[in-house]
Formats: sequence, C-alpha cells, structure tokens
Amino acid sequence: MIKLGFVGYGAQAQEILVPCCQTLLGAEIHAICDYDADRQGDAGRLLPPHRIFGDYRHMIETCELDALIVACYPNEHYQIANHAIERRLPVFVEKPPAPSSLHLRSLIEHAERRSCTTGVGMNFRYASVTQRLKSLASGPLHSITLRHFCNKPTVPLWNQNELLGSFLYAQSIHSIDFLIDLCGPVADVSVFGDCDGSIVVMTVILRFSSGATASLVTSNTSPHFVFDFDAICTGGRHITGKTLWEIGVTEVGKTYAGEETKRWSEHWAHSPLESGFTRTGYAGQLTEFLDAVREKRESAISFRSVLETYRCLDEIEAQAKSQDLIVVQKAS
Repeated sequence: MIKLGFVGYGAQAQEILVPCCQTLLGAEIHAICDYDADRQGDAGRLLPPHRIFGDYRHMIETCELDALIVACYPNEHYQIANHAIERRLPVFVEKPPAPSSLHLRSLIEHAERRSCTTGVGMNFRYASVTQRLKSLASGPLHSITLRHFCNKPTVPLWNQNELLGSFLYAQSIHSIDFLIDLCGPVADVSVFGDCDGSIVVMTVILRFSSGATASLVTSNTSPHFVFDFDAICTGGRHITGKTLWEIGVTEVGKTYAGEETKRWSEHWAHSPLESGFTRTGYAGQLTEFLDAVREKRESAISFRSVLETYRCLDEIEAQAKSQDLIVVQKAS
C-alpha cells in the first residue's frame, strides 16, 4: 500500500485527485496538509486530526509517506517539490510544476541527482479520447488542428505581470503538451493573434521534427470549454474528436453499406459505465506515477517529460512579445 500525503485541499484535490486516488488499488490517503483552517476542517471529514497538517514540512517529517501529491497554489509548487526531492520522497505536482523553464531544469537535475520519481498533472495524455486517437492513427499523423477554447484566465495569475503568460501556463500547457505527446519534438513555432486587455485570441502553428504539422486555435473568450480536434493520418484516415468525449473516423476508399464510399463515418463514444476519472485521464496519469514509485523508475509524466512543452511555451511568449501582441498588466 502506497501512503500518500496531499499538499493543498482545495477544489482540485477534493473533487478530483483525492476521490480518484481512492478508486486506485494499492493507494491510501494517509495525510493532508492545507494552510487554510476551513479546508483543514474539510479534510477532517476524511482523516483523523493527527493526520491533518498546516505545514507540509511537518507532515513529511511526521508521517512515513511513500509519495507526495501537490495541488496547492502554483507559486508554491517549485519550493514544495524541491523539499520533497531533497528527501527522496516521490512527488507528483499539478501543472504548472515550475514558474519557468529555468526552474523546471533545476527540478529535473535535482530529481536525477537524488534518484527521485516525479510526476506532472498532464491528464490529457491519458484521456480515453487521446488513447483512442493513438490507437486509430493508421501510420504517422500528417496534420492536426486543435481548437482549445475556455473562459479563463482573464487577468494575470500567480505573480505574472502579463495575461498571456498566465494563459499559457494555465491553459495552453495542456493543448501544447497534447500535441507534443502525439507528434514528438517541435522543430518550428509560428504565432499569430492578439492579447489585449482581458482577451487572448491566438493561432499557433507547430512544425514537428517528424514532419507533421499542427494548428492550435485558442482563446479565453468562450463561455464553455471546447477541446476539439481534426487529425489527418498519412494512411488516408481522418479522425475527429469532440471535447474529450467522442471520436469519428472516416477513411479514403473504405466501402460502407450499399457500396457507398462517401457520406459515412464510424463513431466511438465512452461507455456509460466508465468513470469520469478514466475518461478525463486523471486515473491514467496517477496510475502511471504510482507504478513508477513502486518500480523506483522515472515516470512517463516526469518533470523531464514536460521540458519540450515549456520550451514551446517560451517560444510562443517570445514571439508574442516581439510582435507586440502583449499588453502588460499588473497581477491582482
């Protein structure tokens, strides 16, 4: 049984991470830390008082933990991860794990020196639709168009002075990581769009070392979440996905009912019995991390695994600045 300590008991932990871990065999919620007295009270409905803490250092020193799950305010992720790594305590951190590429490299080097297993909350890699897309791709992907729309952030977050930086690390980190996970390292990035006041509207063109291309259209102006894609495979297969929920497949030259070759497609959707944690990838990412902890190896979602994602976010931000797309705002 892996004894887990949680740092941060806000909505992400209470509604997703803790319930998800409770569904995983061999995982135990052993201790919870949060600075806020009300959230400590919330944790008291799950654990006895002696396993609820206001200081993560005290929790780590007091409890014999096998791994740490960090889902608190992102400004603290880097410091907490470093503290765990120094003690060779495997640590999983919600995104973003570090405030910059420089900080991320420091965490990677520290973890490798201490032979410590790490993980980052990149659940879209393990979403059912993503896994299905990988299995359906007949040959390498030729191109993919991704539409990622949301309604936040609209003001700078996490001590950022610019809205775009907050948007990149709160939202685009998922879409860019999703594309890199599918297509591999990025050879070239081009950015078009606008970031003015509270609005972000961008198109990002990625050319991958594999020869594939991707177009990401993204904005914070949608009243609801959209994560839809069209993928063209080199084998003539066209795969569409809608909001991590269903997939449609059409193929050049395939014969359907009545010998028709057009106006047909095949569709896949989730089983109604499938848990939401499996569908959205949370169960997959946490299972991979816990398996890596048991096997004392680097996880597929390690800090190093998001280095290419951070590099692309840096390039997007640099191009936006060079094109004067950014209006500077002071974080509130």
